[in-house]
Amino acid sequence: MIDVKALISSGENFRLEVKKASDKLPDSLWESYSAFANTEGGIILLGISEVGTEFTATGVTNASQKVKNIWDQLNDRKKVSSNVLLERHVYVQEFEGKELIVMQIPRADRHDKPVYVNDDLFNGTYRRNAEGDYHCSKAEIKSMLRDQADSPIDGVLVEEFDWKELNMESVSRYRNRFASLKPAHVWNNLAHDEFLQKLGALRKSANGELKPTLAGLVMFGTEDKITQILPDYFLDYREKFTFERWSDRVFSTQGEWSGNIFDFFFKIVSKLTADIKVPFQMRNTIERVDDTPVHIALREALSNAVIHADYYGRRGVVIEKEAKRLNISNPGLFRPRIEEAWAGGISDPRNPIIFKMFTMIDVGERIGSGLYNIHSVWQTMGWSQPELSEEYAPERTILSIEFEREEVADVEGNMDNVTEKNNVTEDIIKKVTEKVTEKVTENQRIILENMQRNQHVSASELAVAVGISERKIKENITKLKEKGLIERIGPDRGGFWKVK
Repeated sequence: MIDVKALISSGENFRLEVKKASDKLPDSLWESYSAFANTEGGIILLGISEVGTEFTATGVTNASQKVKNIWDQLNDRKKVSSNVLLERHVYVQEFEGKELIVMQIPRADRHDKPVYVNDDLFNGTYRRNAEGDYHCSKAEIKSMLRDQADSPIDGVLVEEFDWKELNMESVSRYRNRFASLKPAHVWNNLAHDEFLQKLGALRKSANGELKPTLAGLVMFGTEDKITQILPDYFLDYREKFTFERWSDRVFSTQGEWSGNIFDFFFKIVSKLTADIKVPFQMRNTIERVDDTPVHIALREALSNAVIHADYYGRRGVVIEKEAKRLNISNPGLFRPRIEEAWAGGISDPRNPIIFKMFTMIDVGERIGSGLYNIHSVWQTMGWSQPELSEEYAPERTILSIEFEREEVADVEGNMDNVTEKNNVTEDIIKKVTEKVTEKVTENQRIILENMQRNQHVSASELAVAVGISERKIKENITKLKEKGLIERIGPDRGGFWKVK
């Protein structure tokens, strides 16, 4: 039973619809059923009349018979495409001496969407917004149909391109990382085409030609090729710590790098955690632990976005970092229910092949528990809990995270706000790189920034961050040494970089 008085006191809303239905079931009942099932679920109350701005209980005649009629129509596929209700979801409840009918509509499982009425997919599919029920657009319906299928969305063969049109530098950087993590793996000896087939990035077409899958194109393609297949594809990282314009930005249409999701992830992942306040930890008496649960949780949040994104959707993957807030949004709704996602343990990636590609290089290996981990870590840190929300038309999933940002010395050397963390942050990095701008190339500037953020950064990690080969990275490091801008302290293994 529900608290009817409390429900109707605030009027109709996103999760509540009331209808008079004194003599017969209104046709609009099924529009609301479709809308709630295709959105976040809700309650329909039959036997409530709207008088001015207030609701009055007028009751339903022959309530038990009407409940039977509701079940008859729910099970009639010409009336309703899918019955998502259980017996407990429809019942008669007395209120102010009148009999009401309560219908509690859950959010439909993705396999049942779109839920439509009158045997009419494109004219009978509804969703809910603040104003009430609305007809879904064809784009929204197609999105639900894509999510309905169990076959991998990212496994579609892209027959327009030859596999050699992928960005081979991205492939090489991926393989370098793969080999460094799994040096004894048998795939390391395979040629590029065989390796990519193992990953699911390539597959043979009907005539035996090797073609990229959608996953392979998005992971290793170039922006111009990707947008020929996915016109709304877009990746955008924006960083702003003042009220002025963005202080740092990386986006897929820059033309300065590949524009694929593999390179995007490694270009921005260190930026997400560059100045996050974290507890001081030591692995032993001389070695500091820089990869904290906070860093791991933020990497999982980023990997969730690129793995779960609907790349057919609009507005792309957008990461916005401000002084104490991070918003990560991607096209497509969250496939599990949000409450299930927070509880953890449910993995239903929209792009399972992309998921596999990232897990093979130890990224996103805990998909299904990522949100739970963020919740737990933020609770431990005493920070405000993250918020996960969804938007419709166009469909988007938004994760909003608040955190404490490290306060550091200003460029004049004022140390009043220095905390226990010794790593320099973006202001210091900016000061250092500004001083040597006339001496270095753009690639060398990025190398310096990454060395400032992480003194133990490897050549393969720099190759991914800069977007050039590992050989070119080593050439640039040699030039930076010759210019007296960097120094290697200790051996190649176990040592670190010092930016002078």
